[in-house]
Amino acid sequence: MTALRVGITTMATEPPERFRALVRAVDEGGFDELWVCDALESRRLAFGPNCTHPYTRHPSVTLNAMATLHELSGGRARLAVGAGDRPVTELGYRMASVAKVREMIGVVRAAAGLHVPLPSPLPVYVSASGPRMLALGGELADGVLFFSGVHPPCVEWALARIRSGARGAGRDPAALDVGCTLAGSLGDDADLARRECVPMAAWFPQTAPHYAELAGVSEEVTGKIRAAYAGGHFDGAEGAFGHVTDAMIDRFTVAGPAELWVQRIKEVAALGVSHVNIFLLSRDKLAMVRDLAARVLPHVRNA
Repeated sequence: MTALRVGITTMATEPPERFRALVRAVDEGGFDELWVCDALESRRLAFGPNCTHPYTRHPSVTLNAMATLHELSGGRARLAVGAGDRPVTELGYRMASVAKVREMIGVVRAAAGLHVPLPSPLPVYVSASGPRMLALGGELADGVLFFSGVHPPCVEWALARIRSGARGAGRDPAALDVGCTLAGSLGDDADLARRECVPMAAWFPQTAPHYAELAGVSEEVTGKIRAAYAGGHFDGAEGAFGHVTDAMIDRFTVAGPAELWVQRIKEVAALGVSHVNIFLLSRDKLAMVRDLAARVLPHVRNA
């Protein structure tokens, strides 16, 4: 049996020393990947941005930065590309089309190692939630990091589109590295954990309404959230938070103690996911990483 791989995703918003400690905790805690990280603070993690965008930085500049990190780390860098989200639109750019992401992957693949031989090929992932981007990941990428929530019909919907894209291109879906991103907060104070997950639960009806429909969110609730949603990042849409239901928190995020995290990760793994990627929503990210390493990771490796 292949062990389940478990990675961490975090926004780089911590003060520098705290962020360095966070990277060390992920590295030493036994996790496999860290998306958005400081390469010099880890010795064994695969790492990279989750995700970067074809408009806000030219693909050749992105590749140059990632190739440098790939070389410095001895081949541990990963590049994830995607359509972008509200922080991109705040800069005056559109969310990238499937065609633009496809073009970026082509540029990166063509230019990688052009002048300096890399220690190994730079893996390219697609970060996706929508159907066409999921299919593109299956068609072209080395792996897909998909974001669907934890409700089984939502996970299965995303996996079906990745596999369809792979088969349409004559690829074996089993050869792809497919990671399900689980966003949540771990804590024995379940009420606090749930409050920390409300902003992400509100993101789904606004940005990925197909999952909201699959999760049984009513048209009324979806409409209220979409009407009230404003803010550059998901945690800035405070006007929408009051419309989030308990069921939405349960189906889109993981909010609660270690036992719940073990249960949810095992449920997702049973659907055919080769690894999970944990998006830290706790305000105390360092404590959450340490809790995950001590109380969750040992129970899910063979899920």
